[in-house]
This record gives sequence, structure tokens and C-alpha cells, in this order.
Amino acid sequence: MSFSMIVGRYEIVATSGVENGSVRVGKSKAEAYDVIDRKRGGHARLEQQGVTLDTAWFYCIRRQASAQGVSLLH
Repeated sequence: MSFSMIVGRYEIVATSGVENGSVRVGKSKAEAYDVIDRKRGGHARLEQQGVTLDTAWFYCIRRQASAQGVSLLH
């Protein structure tokens, strides 16, 4: 079973990593994560590929906050 996490309009998907064909995998086998924009024009669109889970998570959170006009302090 592959791992994915919905963060607003985005989906974070665990993959085998770009070098290994970026195939969806379970979280324990994940080498990298992809971020997919699920709502862009009615079609899913790859936003980030082969990033760490932290990078994927913060990308999604920043985009969601920006869309709502919220400033995040780091």
C-alpha cells in the first residue's frame, strides 16, 4: 500500500525516489516524496518531485497560507 497525505489542495506521495523511477511506495520504503496539486484546472499536476517529507510538508503549508493571505513566521 502506498503512502499519501492530503494537505489542502495538495497531496504528498511517498516514492522510491527519482533515481528509482519515482514509483509510489509505503512510507517505510520511501526514498523521497512528490507534491501533487490536485485542483489545478481540474487535473492533477506535479509541483515538487524527489524532495524530503519536511520540504514537501512546508511547501504545501506555505502555499495554503499564501492562498488564504496568512503570513507564516519561521
